[in-house]
Amino acid sequence: MEKLFPKINDDLRAAMKERDTVRLETIRMMKSKILNVNARGDLPDAEIIKILAKYAKSLKDSVEEFKKVNRMDAASKVEGEIKIIGEYLPKQLSEDELREIIKKAVAEVNATSAKEKGVVIKKVMSENAGVDGGTVSRLVSELLK
Repeated sequence: MEKLFPKINDDLRAAMKERDTVRLETIRMMKSKILNVNARGDLPDAEIIKILAKYAKSLKDSVEEFKKVNRMDAASKVEGEIKIIGEYLPKQLSEDELREIIKKAVAEVNATSAKEKGVVIKKVMSENAGVDGGTVSRLVSELLK
């Protein structure tokens, strides 16, 4: 599998050549977020995915705010940026797929009560980069009542 940071750099150059301003601005921002964490960008792909997922989540929050104040033009621009970031993130698991992963993790750590929720969440999050922590937490709570 191709490393993520070099791919981002290659796509940045391609966007410059194509004069695709939205893609160029989005990829520049992604690269900036990565370089804020590590000045050379030599992070493992799992760390880069976490950074990009966090950035995408913040943009999703912005979309909600834009929609609240009826700024549909700005919301659609940000949604386009989210789509571009999504190209670099692993496919999001459905709730059913995530539920199966959580059931397996519960069995592996022998969790029986809500007290072990943190252990299960930690296991699921460490083995599945880019999954939404809020969704994992909610599903673990449902399973460990």
